[in-house]
Amino acid sequence: MSKSKNSKMSAAVLTALGTTAITAMAFLPTSAAIAQTSDSVAADEDNNMIVVTARKVEENLQEIPGAITAFSAEEIQRRSISELEDVALLTPGLVFEDFSNGGFGTPTIRGTTQFSINNLEQNVSTFIDGIYIPRQYAVDIGSTNLERVEVVKGPQSALYGANAFAGAINYVTTNRSLTEISASGEIEVSENKGFDISGNLSVPLIDNMLAMRLGLGFSEYDGDWKNNFPNAATINPGTNGRIGGYDNQSLTVGASFRPIEAVTIDFDYYNFDVSSESRAQYRLDRGAGDFNCSVGGLAFSFATFSFEPAAVENQLFCGELSVDPPAPPGSVDFPEGYVIDPVSYGLESESDIYRANVAVELTDQITANYLFGRSSGSVFSAGQSARNPIDGDLFQGNVVFPFSINPVGSYEYDSHEFRLQYEGDNGIYIMVGAFIQDGDDQDFSTGAVFDAPVTEAITTVPSFATPSDTFTNTNTNAIFGRISVPLMDERLVFELEGRYTDEEKTQIDLTSPDPYEFSDSYFTPRANVSFKITEDNLIYASVAKGIKSGGINNSNLPGGAPLLAEEQFYGPDTNWTYEIGLKNTFMNGLATLNLAAFYIDWGDLQLSVAPTGASQTTTLITQNIGGASIKGLEVEGAIEPIEGLFINAGLAYIDATYDDGTISSRILRANLCGDGTVCNANGDIGGNDLQRTSKLQWNVGASYDIAISDSLELFSRVDVAGQSKQYVSELNVATIEPRVLTNGRIGIRGDRWSVSVWGKNLFDKKYVSNSFYIGGSPFFSVYVPTAGNRRRLGATLTFDY
Repeated sequence: MSKSKNSKMSAAVLTALGTTAITAMAFLPTSAAIAQTSDSVAADEDNNMIVVTARKVEENLQEIPGAITAFSAEEIQRRSISELEDVALLTPGLVFEDFSNGGFGTPTIRGTTQFSINNLEQNVSTFIDGIYIPRQYAVDIGSTNLERVEVVKGPQSALYGANAFAGAINYVTTNRSLTEISASGEIEVSENKGFDISGNLSVPLIDNMLAMRLGLGFSEYDGDWKNNFPNAATINPGTNGRIGGYDNQSLTVGASFRPIEAVTIDFDYYNFDVSSESRAQYRLDRGAGDFNCSVGGLAFSFATFSFEPAAVENQLFCGELSVDPPAPPGSVDFPEGYVIDPVSYGLESESDIYRANVAVELTDQITANYLFGRSSGSVFSAGQSARNPIDGDLFQGNVVFPFSINPVGSYEYDSHEFRLQYEGDNGIYIMVGAFIQDGDDQDFSTGAVFDAPVTEAITTVPSFATPSDTFTNTNTNAIFGRISVPLMDERLVFELEGRYTDEEKTQIDLTSPDPYEFSDSYFTPRANVSFKITEDNLIYASVAKGIKSGGINNSNLPGGAPLLAEEQFYGPDTNWTYEIGLKNTFMNGLATLNLAAFYIDWGDLQLSVAPTGASQTTTLITQNIGGASIKGLEVEGAIEPIEGLFINAGLAYIDATYDDGTISSRILRANLCGDGTVCNANGDIGGNDLQRTSKLQWNVGASYDIAISDSLELFSRVDVAGQSKQYVSELNVATIEPRVLTNGRIGIRGDRWSVSVWGKNLFDKKYVSNSFYIGGSPFFSVYVPTAGNRRRLGATLTFDY
């Protein structure tokens, strides 16, 4: 990637860290902390089990009554996990899409798909060391200097709050030690100018009292698909040369202080600076004649001066989206393959997170904890919207060059959380807490249409464009708690969790000079019961309620008339999830087998609808309409059948469908299913599968370690993962093909170093990863398929001290 930029980290911070950074590079050891010596199902010395903090306290993964997938630092490195898409590939029940430019990162757990991917609220919450990351463009932080990634499945609103509607993703950074020096590092090179370097250092300045830690990361890549736009390499900055490149930097600074034995204070600062090009993508446009099915649509009537139903062919695209872009209709000598206007800026974002945590041991059984977080970020993105980016599109007799300036905006959230915990000798656990959060979010997203080819990268909102300029303040207050009561010598455990939340939102936008105000209160409970059949075999059942916040519609009717009062707002999205599961450990910790079956009753879907009195040019609004039902099964297992050989596998079956009578208003008002042969003319999508959800996901992996001398070990790993087809929209007519991807690594490890060669997508599978569908207007109906990553080969050197 050719973008020229300097890190936006403050000079003061870098100066203060200069000496420490030089020391870190002198040691420069292992990648993201090699905490294990093998790929065992173990990650902790206590009976070789993984310890996670998914419920705000350290617990053995196999003893938690819920489905959690966790990746340790070594698994992150050896399984070639570098982004959230890699985590999803290896996690049953998790799908992640970042769409055309990385600005709309959308995790989906158990089929609870996000209907509007640019909404402020999401269905899955993401945290770094307990601090909430509020915007989609900031959730994929990479894998540098991570100790662990935890994917917690099912509603977590009882402990995490609103927007953990379907689950949560927790990033846990490297250990903080007050007694030991530790350092690690990684240098990685790959084809297409890929280069990564990272390191972290933890140093006790005063033994058992004061320590500091530092983590640095730099990553660049030129992209994996060729850009066939003429003279694509002449624009800088911009999407030039190849497509899908990036230039990312990260910084973690921390200090731990223990003034007395009972008090520990942590301070942390995280900075993520991301610059990524547009992905390999193309457009299918109804107006350009790209669609192939359904008779319907609208025509303008001068008699009534309005749009009326018509019988026009090819209103939709039916079938599998091709990974090979078709040439624009009517074009001559159009280049084959992907053609991206190099003035597309892709995405530029920066996130800063400040964290302070105070833990106090009041007695042997009672602890108090205070957590402060400040999360802020900004983003700018500009991508092509033309069907023909070389010659432009014909619109109302004129040749135009449209661009989407989206996402553009910023946010800043402050949060305070206080917890008091009691752990009795008899196994009783009680936790009560309070949470306060105040957040500001500003969205400037817009579009721009130029009447001539653009010759310089679009790095700011053009002066003639009108940004949406929506400002939202969210204030949240909550109290929450958990109680765990063991019986029968702690074999039978009953647990209750709950959270009462009071939320207020104020929104100001260009549609009204006065702010809109929205408030709501809700209670989100969770109940678990678990029984240890043996010390190593656990059966559990749970029921939990998930909430995603309601909000404010920022649209007006023609002529500036306000929406009806009942349409100005929409309520929370809710679900009840019922789950039963088994967690089994065998062979003294050398094998595990976990199963979870679940049913999700999802109501009050936040769907896009046409407001009362809308014209065909009125923006769609969000309302609570219809429901969905999801049932599924997840299986995860691992085994070490012989010394040095480790095998793991995972499977998820998810059947997610809309309830009968659920109506897609955006499809109805554009008459896209007019003759009713392809889809229901009245917009009824009842019984259809939820979009962007695979019925089947699976993965299988194996690693083998063998000593080749007293001090050297040969290690290898292969992972194969697949998923079934997905529907692009609620109509279930356009599909994304199934795919199977294979990653591998082989290397040699010494006492404090390793060297390996690796490959991702080894068989160079070409596939469509995801696709926008933008419909519901007589002027604008498009599909935007985005291609997945091509094969990438590289080599890695790690050091460990």
